[in-house]
Amino acid sequence: MKTIKKIGLVSAVALAMLAFSACDDSSSASSDETSVSSSSVESSDSEESSSSVEKKSSGNETKDKSSSGNAKSSSSVKDPKVSSSDEILSSSSSVSRRCEEGTLDTVATDTSTAYMRCLNNRWRTDSIVYVKPKVYPVMDSLFETKYATYKKFEDPRDHQVYRTVVLNMHDGDGKIVEGEKIEVFAQNLNYGEMIDTGVVMNDDGKVEKYCELNDEWFCNNGWGGRYSWSEAMALPAKYDSVLWKDTVGGDTRIHQGICPDDWHIMNAYEWKNYTSTMGLPLASKVNWSPLDKAGANMSGLSVLFQMRTYDVNWNQAWFILPSEKDNDAFFYVLVNEKNVYYSTDYVLGKHITVNVRCVKNY
Repeated sequence: MKTIKKIGLVSAVALAMLAFSACDDSSSASSDETSVSSSSVESSDSEESSSSVEKKSSGNETKDKSSSGNAKSSSSVKDPKVSSSDEILSSSSSVSRRCEEGTLDTVATDTSTAYMRCLNNRWRTDSIVYVKPKVYPVMDSLFETKYATYKKFEDPRDHQVYRTVVLNMHDGDGKIVEGEKIEVFAQNLNYGEMIDTGVVMNDDGKVEKYCELNDEWFCNNGWGGRYSWSEAMALPAKYDSVLWKDTVGGDTRIHQGICPDDWHIMNAYEWKNYTSTMGLPLASKVNWSPLDKAGANMSGLSVLFQMRTYDVNWNQAWFILPSEKDNDAFFYVLVNEKNVYYSTDYVLGKHITVNVRCVKNY
């Protein structure tokens, strides 16, 4: 992806998050499934071990696709007790620890994977990679609010059902303008096929999306997809580096993009006049622990902050505006706990992926 063109009101760390939301943080739990592996742990030459791992004899071993071409696979792992100082293989009567010199092997369990090599015709543990459990956010309070009533809309393209909410226009003094209302998705659009975050969105034959932490669970549970400029606008991928040159609209541009028929991408005019300058009334209570954050989600928009790890978010969310600044930058809305920022001079590279909210045509 491209780097951010200008920074402005948002910290460099926050912007780096947007481009690489699944980045690792040394001070907290990693968004990856695996932790740092131990290294160079040898099994003793003794025929005794505290582990209870069964292995086939070398004559019956099969190749492991995850190892090198001459690697041998293991089978029937039972209650391993693996640590950086423990042996991985047992030498009970049902286990043969002898092996073919120079071959490699792995032993995988629900919590760890041990990588081994055969030295002096005995299996030695090179390293152990421990798997971190995925603890997903509790979503019960996603749409919790006392101030809004939700409707439902089914996208005919894939039959996903979205909550929608009706927002009132407010004048300069914050008073409701009678008769001026819009219907908005109360969750992020989740249309398209998930691709790995390491792959650039450039297939014009389908709609592609990224998911938080490269995990489709987040796409399917309120966060929706994240899209590049061209993908969200339903334009060929070349427009992530070429000026579209559509001069119609600006803040008031009505552009469908990848929203369903009769809906369009929420524009700057709609964000500014129908939402809030404060972030808290827009944000779902899922973003906080404890969940009862006073004043949260008064609008009913239920904004979810992008995820840093499975249990920590970045305290901000980014949304596309259907207008570009030049050939490689577009305008956006940033929502955090306290504020809502509307970009003017501060723009993002078009390959940076953000969320989409859809508004019903009026």
